Amino acid sequence: MDRLLEKRCTKDEFFLLYYKLLQERLPGASIEFVGESVLRIVNKDQKESTTYLDNLWLKYSNGDEDRAELIQKYVRMATSLSSGTTVVTRQNIVPMIKDLQYIQMFKSATKPMIEHLCGDLWIVYAIDESETISTLSYDSMVAAAVAEEELHPLAVENLERILPEVECHGDGPWFLLTAGSNYVASLLLFDGMWDKLAETVDGHIVATVPTRDVLMYTGSQSASGLSAIRERSVETASSGAHAISDSLIMRDGRKWTVFNAN
Repeated sequence: MDRLLEKRCTKDEFFLLYYKLLQERLPGASIEFVGESVLRIVNKDQKESTTYLDNLWLKYSNGDEDRAELIQKYVRMATSLSSGTTVVTRQNIVPMIKDLQYIQMFKSATKPMIEHLCGDLWIVYAIDESETISTLSYDSMVAAAVAEEELHPLAVENLERILPEVECHGDGPWFLLTAGSNYVASLLLFDGMWDKLAETVDGHIVATVPTRDVLMYTGSQSASGLSAIRERSVETASSGAHAISDSLIMRDGRKWTVFNAN
């Protein structure tokens, strides 16, 4: 921990030291890198969890948070996920928006509850708890007495209940939506909201979710709006924590499709 708190720590050193810290805090668990910045943890009961380090590194290197508190928080989350003590109820299942690269990290044996949205964007159903957000598995869904056909509407309803009020920022031709920090990208799934917002743009709605806490949109007929969100999305996705995708998607009826400017 002392070495992790040193400002001279490089990214590679940080990942290695954090890996060793988890080994100390999770005796008996098998921990391995399955990507440059992804750790797979298998506890002594063979329960598997995955920890992503990119976001931790960004927060650590930015220096905006107390480093000791930040690292301890992530260790607690990893320990909680590894312990298998997550409680799944019908009330704490929510939808997250992730990209294809995130989906490809899953092992088929875990049977995560996922659904393709469009392009490289996917809906990953998750369990929202006070300090952790973990992926919902098929077995956990069944244990919570949730039928697969009701999963999507239930998760969206839960998210609408727990999110703070959605706020729209900007004078046009492009806008930014905010609603807390964890599930802003999931606002893509709020059909009623988009039905109303469709009246505020020129053409079809075109949106982008570069990170989980940023959602921008404009109209398909606004050249300046499209240029603005495209440029900002690329920049945000490349440097922000919890990155998703800089893709632009268009709302056609009540479905999202990949936006083709041509």
